[in-house]
Amino acid sequence: MRAAFLARGPEAVAYLEANTEVRLQPVRTYPDYYPERLGATAGGRVLEPVAFEGTRLGASFGRPRPPLPEFTLFGGMMVNRLDIPHLRRVGKSLHSTLRAARLISDYAWQRLRSPRGTTLHLGNALAARLYASLLARQVEIIFSADVEDLSVQGERVAGVVIRHGSRDRSIAARRGVVLATGGFSHDATLRKRFFPAAAGHVSATNTAGTGDGLRLASASGAALNTEATSPAYWVPASLFRRADGCRGVFPHTVTDRAKPGVIAVNAAGRRFVNEALSYHEFVLAMLRDGNGEPDRPFYLICDRKFLWSYGLGRIKPFTRYVRRYVASGELITAADIEGLAVKIGIKRAALAATIANYNADAKEGRDPEFGRGSTIYQRHLGDAAHKPNPCVAPIVRAPFFAMRIYPADLGTAIGMKVDAQPACCARTARRSPVSMPAATTWARS
Repeated sequence: MRAAFLARGPEAVAYLEANTEVRLQPVRTYPDYYPERLGATAGGRVLEPVAFEGTRLGASFGRPRPPLPEFTLFGGMMVNRLDIPHLRRVGKSLHSTLRAARLISDYAWQRLRSPRGTTLHLGNALAARLYASLLARQVEIIFSADVEDLSVQGERVAGVVIRHGSRDRSIAARRGVVLATGGFSHDATLRKRFFPAAAGHVSATNTAGTGDGLRLASASGAALNTEATSPAYWVPASLFRRADGCRGVFPHTVTDRAKPGVIAVNAAGRRFVNEALSYHEFVLAMLRDGNGEPDRPFYLICDRKFLWSYGLGRIKPFTRYVRRYVASGELITAADIEGLAVKIGIKRAALAATIANYNADAKEGRDPEFGRGSTIYQRHLGDAAHKPNPCVAPIVRAPFFAMRIYPADLGTAIGMKVDAQPACCARTARRSPVSMPAATTWARS
């Protein structure tokens, strides 16, 4: 399977760029998650979508789902990863200040014509580019339709039955059906079946991921592959309430954990992980420490300087007033570490000892307990301007803050069992009784 991916992946990218609006570019300065392993690179492995101007969709610009508001600025401005350091250096660098001013002025002009910024990045750009490709080719797109069943003829899937409005409609597939319904992050039954108990019930994915595709495929005879290294792609997340009352989930991917001056502690008040590891490895450590308990508490701990410089969770850097976050319970604060320990239900002596032990070496930029900042990946996620270690600084300036984090997922990794053969050859290669070659896509919208 890996060999097929490596052999055919470049071909797939080339096809998309030659035949659709999809444009990808390498992220040149993003190291591999496991830089210590043979063959790891310091950058260029990851491909990301090239920014897309949403106004090119015309009247259909309102169709693509907007990004999470917590990942935007000024109520709808998306930011390129290369622009984030410039925004942090506003007022400190003339070049960065001018660049930030240009971004903000462009966004202000866009908002005169649109309810949100029209310069799209990352996943939003990819979705818009794919959508633009369908519109340009006048592909029929049916919105607000549910797939009721797959039409099976002999040993192949020959189409779908959808419910659109008040009636069912059968659609024949000349070559096959692609199930693009997402995973099962929001299906309690499948989570209980495949996830470890300590994973709990928090997911950072779209709520539409309820396992529809797996059920349709299974009902048609396809087998599930449960041999994945992990059943999900894990990420630590914090919870909050948005202004409209709905629950928000903030995934702590790369914005705060690796920055200097924050640590993660468990229910006993002790550090349990190198905070600068990849988000997936971070949660694996949470699951090990959780020992099967689904509601075991974990916290990120920082001081005033850290919160101001880097933010925490959805709280952005340079946030002057944090009272509303404290009032909601999202952010917990105290004048000293012992008081913070009491508020989060940890023994005062335990948390004080953890902070003292960490600070003793952090003053010199060292972390002998976990080796934080020891790899190029960890240092990349830290603060390059902080010396001598971009990932380590003491926690000393009151008041002090805590934010509860939960093991969560960014998607599920269990799906239909497939093999390394091209889709057109699937019927002779699959072990399951029904072949599912790919050609036409129908997804719940």
